[in-house]
Amino acid sequence: MRQRSPEIWRSIRDSAVGLMAERGFDAVSVDDIVATAGISRRTYFNYFAGKESVLFDPDPDDPRLWAELTGARPPDEPLWTALHQLILGYTAATAERMIRQHRVLRASPELAVCSREVCDRFWDAVRHWALSRDAATTGLRLDLLINTARTVLSTVLPRWDTETGIAGLHRLIDEGFALLQSPEWTTS
Repeated sequence: MRQRSPEIWRSIRDSAVGLMAERGFDAVSVDDIVATAGISRRTYFNYFAGKESVLFDPDPDDPRLWAELTGARPPDEPLWTALHQLILGYTAATAERMIRQHRVLRASPELAVCSREVCDRFWDAVRHWALSRDAATTGLRLDLLINTARTVLSTVLPRWDTETGIAGLHRLIDEGFALLQSPEWTTS
């Protein structure tokens, strides 16, 4: 099998997301995408399984980015703090993509289910990193910390106004993490 070009992958994705942001997901066909990207249908389907995947498949460099982000966390940093910083780092590194995808999602809410696959891959990478980082944090504690951090992100995303940029999303993420550490939350 021939090696796929990350540049072509991104060019196709950028063409598709641009069209979807302009017209809406349902109004864009694969034929529209291939015409805009200047490629054949065969090339499109060599890179993407369908119309949803062009919007939600992880970037070919995402695994490298996840490794860089997790590798940059100090070994003695509390896991909860590291998870917070990983979310901020990943959303900052993918800010433009997140803003464009979020705008398409707002116009077509039924697509929200499709976006979970990318999140699953990110959280799988985070869990693998956490297990290798701290053998003492396993099982229920690890899963609760990761799933709670994941819930912060999934709870704030629908409240995010992309007009506030990635800084607005980061304020919501910080607020969510702070709320979970507040005395009102832990004593109620």
